[in-house]
Amino acid sequence: MLRRFPYDGEGRIVLQEGYLVYECNTSCMCSEECPNRVLQRGVKVKLEVFKTRHKGWAVRAAQNISRGTFVCEYLGEVLNDQEANRRGERYDQVGCSYLYDIDVHLNTGGRSRRGPSRVPRIKPFVIDATKHGNVARFINHSCSPNLVNYQVLVESMDYQLAHIGLFASRDILCGEELSYDYRYKLLPGRGCPCHCGSSGCRGRLY
Repeated sequence: MLRRFPYDGEGRIVLQEGYLVYECNTSCMCSEECPNRVLQRGVKVKLEVFKTRHKGWAVRAAQNISRGTFVCEYLGEVLNDQEANRRGERYDQVGCSYLYDIDVHLNTGGRSRRGPSRVPRIKPFVIDATKHGNVARFINHSCSPNLVNYQVLVESMDYQLAHIGLFASRDILCGEELSYDYRYKLLPGRGCPCHCGSSGCRGRLY
């Protein structure tokens, strides 16, 4: 992407998945209208939280969303790995967790940690959206998702503290449920069944 922005003129991401996104910031001489300021402007598409039969809360598009469009950021408290492990054990007891590893392996783009605490902890910083989050924490997993996550650097150039932006991986119709791949590793045993319902479902979350 030498001498090119990661976004096109409509603000849709064109950068290949797995690469860091560098947005302009206060150190740049450009204005707030710069086309390289997308995630930092916040949510611009209409979203709706709703209750599902088997997956709890979920999020669907309340308008048509074009491929590459920024949908939302995964927001929450930023924790070190030790605190995340402590909270993860507590969340396991109640069966609800909104932890998300800020994964610095650029070929994976991050991994949700919303499974049990025995899932390997490999990253030093984690986002906890349990008490301080946004609509992104209600977006469910799918083995054939319509969203893809990118690590986005804005003010800080520390890739371990990158923002997690969710972008449409294809055109999404109004009313369609939004989803991304949690990227859980399959563990020995029966694990947890997946209810995504896609034709390419792996059958298990982890």
